[in-house]
Amino acid sequence: MREEHALQMKSQAQGRHAAAQVSDLVRRAMSFFETDRATAWRCLNDASNLLGIESNEPSIELRGAPDVPRRGGLPKWRAKQALEYIEANLGSKIAIGEMAGFVALSKSHFSRAFKQSLGSSPMSYVATRRVERAKVMMTSSRERLSDIALACGFADQSHLNRYFRRVVGISPGLWRRNVAG
Repeated sequence: MREEHALQMKSQAQGRHAAAQVSDLVRRAMSFFETDRATAWRCLNDASNLLGIESNEPSIELRGAPDVPRRGGLPKWRAKQALEYIEANLGSKIAIGEMAGFVALSKSHFSRAFKQSLGSSPMSYVATRRVERAKVMMTSSRERLSDIALACGFADQSHLNRYFRRVVGISPGLWRRNVAG
């Protein structure tokens, strides 16, 4: 009985320590957001890993051999390049033309190939990633939703609300209350 209690106390202490680490990482990310986005992203990525929400690399399922594109899709190296660009610029405005230019393709070809390779349009993918980042920030900080919306690349809280409801099915405020328990 005592051993169970000791294990439970240790587990609770570890949980509080992890929560403090996540909170610290998100605070650091917010402080770096305007000056050093790469560092801010690394902080958020570390926080999400602690929470077990997402991995270091964006999840992509591309079929075929390593450097052979699915018919009409992006080669894996180009898809990886595009996803790295999206992750690095998630907090700011991202245009199809910028993404296409980064991987040296026309806008229309890039859009078609991206959708073929990843199953969603580039802008839909960006919106989903922004919602995922907002979830991490909502679970690891007490920041206002309006601040989280701006940090995740949404124009304002209303923009976050619309996309969040579209992707998750409920409002961000309700989701945050449900997750917070």
